[in-house]
Amino acid sequence: MKRIIFGILILTIFVSCGKENKFVNWTEKEKSQYEKLTELAEYVDGKQKSEISKDLLFDKYIEFDYVLKDTSETRKESRIQSFDTLFYYFRKPIDSIGIKNLDAKPVRFFNEHEIYKPFEKQLAEIEPNVFAYYEKKEPENPKGVLWFDQESDKLIAWILLNQGGTRYFLSFNLM
Repeated sequence: MKRIIFGILILTIFVSCGKENKFVNWTEKEKSQYEKLTELAEYVDGKQKSEISKDLLFDKYIEFDYVLKDTSETRKESRIQSFDTLFYYFRKPIDSIGIKNLDAKPVRFFNEHEIYKPFEKQLAEIEPNVFAYYEKKEPENPKGVLWFDQESDKLIAWILLNQGGTRYFLSFNLM
């Protein structure tokens, strides 16, 4: 019996240390944004489009307030419709790779990878609020990036475009 209790204690210590090691050198802001991201991914995982509440997405996870407060109803409706199309690109890796096989961390941890290049100069201002996501089996090869709002920690954009060498996130205020 003592061996079982001792084994459980050792296992608990290893598990808790493993979780803490993941967040070594992370800021509190990054931890908060990561928590928001994992909650969002868990919320949409395995759900049909009709089962996902836009109100909940906009309230808790995705920065959309400026769109919802737009005084032009035509532009507002157009952006809401665009959201449905663009949200597919957020869900695609979750649906195809699987939530258990994905993870993310601040893009600054990839400063030797090509994915980081736009954040050295062009997008340096937002770099502290950007995460790179990757498959757990290939953590050195990020699949894409996610930009979070500095104030709310909500997700702003998940599509990084490259147009003639200029990189920018596709956000709803561009539509």
